[in-house]
Amino acid sequence: MTDKAARLADLRRRYNTKALDTGERLQGEFFLRLVDEFDQLDQDWTERWLTWIYDGMYNRGVLDDRTRVLVIIGECCVTDEQVQLPNHIRSALRAGATPREVQEVILQSAIYAGMPKMIKSMRTFRALMKDLGLLDLSEAAFRGDARD
Repeated sequence: MTDKAARLADLRRRYNTKALDTGERLQGEFFLRLVDEFDQLDQDWTERWLTWIYDGMYNRGVLDDRTRVLVIIGECCVTDEQVQLPNHIRSALRAGATPREVQEVILQSAIYAGMPKMIKSMRTFRALMKDLGLLDLSEAAFRGDARD
């Protein structure tokens, strides 16, 4: 058994399996890394976090995964949460959303978040789509920053 497999087996023995399955389904190794990191710091908090979000909120059955993650993307845009945004974009794609749908959520965020936050989110989206090979994008021909 590899170190990774042994660590996952250990986490599965000690934590809410439904929560771990949900997080891994939606976010893959990104999620497992967070669980591993949190587990090393505070196991009680980790259990509460897993149970509340990944067993409870993500399994309420009111919204399907695709819709829920598109909502979360909008929340990330409005709150300018650029660290989590790429993770949730990947989750949305895993859950069946198209790049066009994700892009539309980001563009719609300009209404409540304003243009600066939407632009940052759009750039995060562009970079991820380019990295994943899902959109054929080139670097902008213009620098257009405050120095110009």
